[in-house]
Amino acid sequence: NDYDEKNIHFNFSNINIVENNEFISLKLEGTNSILVKKDHYIIPIYEKTIQFPIGTEIIEIKCTPQNIYNKYTEKEVIISPDPVIIGEKAFDSINYENQAISINHWFDYKIGTGIQNNERVLFIKITTYPIHYLPSENKIEWTENIEIEIKYNLPESQMSFNDDYSFLIISPSEFIDELNDLVNHKISRNISTNLVTLEEIYAGNIFPVEGRDEPEKIKYFIKNSIESWGITSVLLVGGSEKFPTRSTHIKVSSSDTEIFVSDLYYADIYNETFEFCSWDTNENDDFAEYDWGTSRLKDDVDLFPDIYIGRIACVDSDQVITSVNKIIDYETNVAYTLDWFTNLVVVGGDSFPGDDNEILEGEMVNNEVIDIMDGFITKSLNVTNGVLSKANPTGVTSISNAINEGCGFVDFSGHGNTNVWATHPHENDNIWLPTPTGNYKNSNIIYDLTNIDKLPIVITGACSVGKFNQNDNCFSWSFVANPNGGGIASCGATALGYAYIGEWVTYGLIEGITIKMFEAYKDGAITFGEMWANSLNNYISPGMDATDYKTIEEWQAFGDPTLSIAAQSLQPEKPNPPEGPTSANIKEEHTYTAITTDPDGDQIFYLFDWGDGEFSGWVGPYDSNQIGDASHIWTDRGDYEIRVKAKDDHGVQSEWSDPLPISMPKIKIFYNNIFLNLLEKFPKIFSLLNEIYF
Repeated sequence: NDYDEKNIHFNFSNINIVENNEFISLKLEGTNSILVKKDHYIIPIYEKTIQFPIGTEIIEIKCTPQNIYNKYTEKEVIISPDPVIIGEKAFDSINYENQAISINHWFDYKIGTGIQNNERVLFIKITTYPIHYLPSENKIEWTENIEIEIKYNLPESQMSFNDDYSFLIISPSEFIDELNDLVNHKISRNISTNLVTLEEIYAGNIFPVEGRDEPEKIKYFIKNSIESWGITSVLLVGGSEKFPTRSTHIKVSSSDTEIFVSDLYYADIYNETFEFCSWDTNENDDFAEYDWGTSRLKDDVDLFPDIYIGRIACVDSDQVITSVNKIIDYETNVAYTLDWFTNLVVVGGDSFPGDDNEILEGEMVNNEVIDIMDGFITKSLNVTNGVLSKANPTGVTSISNAINEGCGFVDFSGHGNTNVWATHPHENDNIWLPTPTGNYKNSNIIYDLTNIDKLPIVITGACSVGKFNQNDNCFSWSFVANPNGGGIASCGATALGYAYIGEWVTYGLIEGITIKMFEAYKDGAITFGEMWANSLNNYISPGMDATDYKTIEEWQAFGDPTLSIAAQSLQPEKPNPPEGPTSANIKEEHTYTAITTDPDGDQIFYLFDWGDGEFSGWVGPYDSNQIGDASHIWTDRGDYEIRVKAKDDHGVQSEWSDPLPISMPKIKIFYNNIFLNLLEKFPKIFSLLNEIYF
């Protein structure tokens, strides 16, 4: 053959049909996701990403199913809910009037050029559909095996770039003096950095000017910087009045033809053939069109970021100084190694009152984030635990207090606009939370945060919270702009955001990409830029529709893309189960020990999970293979499981240990006649004994 081949095998088994009133849902072992898409039946799928070197020629991608089976069903497969603008009512989100669409092919794929681990690669995103639902025949068709065959030619020589600079800062000339400290700081961290002004770009002082307008001239400059200097990260400095933006044109529906800005335009440099990706392939000067206008025009947009990008949307030199100082302090303190960094704050409620199953979507997203961020100590501020609806302290105060205590990440899930975030009580869309104002606001709340240098990355799943072109100090940016605290970086939507309601809320759109952000961190992103870019890489899939395109293009990153949020270090070994008493009394202090080793010989900290919702906090440092200990008092009788995990002095965490089961038994008191007579005369003795012993 004059080509290479790559074969990928997928195996599936044990189809399960679950009845749910008049509908059925389908499950299949071996799948790793679920297709939730407007007007489609919900089916299990398998998604996989393949990477090839830049310049690889893909000749053919072929799919072969094997061992196909049929099952008959009288009931219809459940249909995907329609995407709902976050803020609209949830009623009738599933359109039962139209015939839902059945997927009748076994796979689909999307090819694009992007960046992964600071290397440019060719992505092939593959989705397999091992189940077909054929409603006209009341039949389900499924396969046990799918084989994907990729025929390709590798480039004759590996494409390489110079390594003069890895980090490019682009700014109006008025901010140059304020940015010099940041340049020096990055260079001191061995990040080769070049600061270039917009004026230099427009004048052609460095590279010949290319492009029809200012945003395109900047984008071509970034392309030339990649190919001449080896740039992998770009920081844009300035709000929309200081630094040009690119407007996009996506028609989601007749009621949503919102034109919005997208900094992804500056990061998506190349298309799948490694040519300049203009975002205007029909050359009509309307960029990123999707179903646009009466002719339903569509531009070919690659979407995969080719650089790590972020914007500090500063409106004046004071905000530049604030941003620079925060970045320098955060990295100098090595924030991700500090105890407060492993605190996680999640805030949510009932985003869509009125869904059939009465799901609290915001809390569901929060819980998914908690599961992903295993090893972080969570503070949940929500409707179920009553925190957001309290009068004293108010919900607003509780949110601010949690952030002021210090945390590595914050997740807001709910509603928003350029100024605020908010949510609802369970099944009540007439009331807004948090108390007392019904929202958490940028101007007099976020700017009053005083967490100084204990700064989180703030992720907000809501409408328009990142719309910096409309509001200079929009909700998401205001965390970064706060000189006394707030956040170190943030992400949010620059336009109306969409979500699936009820149990499907985490399977796509704004809350789906929120989930992808946290997954990107746990999968090993070591910079804020990697966290943002990897979330998009993981979200992009074949067969996306207008709401997906809008979700991706509006996902705005505020902050330094080279900001260090983790270290490349081998994780400590999984600790042995904790040692200590397995049966003990409540209201007494008990001590437990743990031990593990670190493959790099780093010092170790331990975190004990006491099984009652409480944690020890990180204790240490200890040398590798040195015993650590912590103590705890249980207040309630019961059976508990104690776990422990370790982190090294780079902040890299181990797995949780296997648990140590313990019991806090009820103390037996033997009653005799004298004691019973005493109880009759002095009945309050029993409650006193209960307080002492139980």
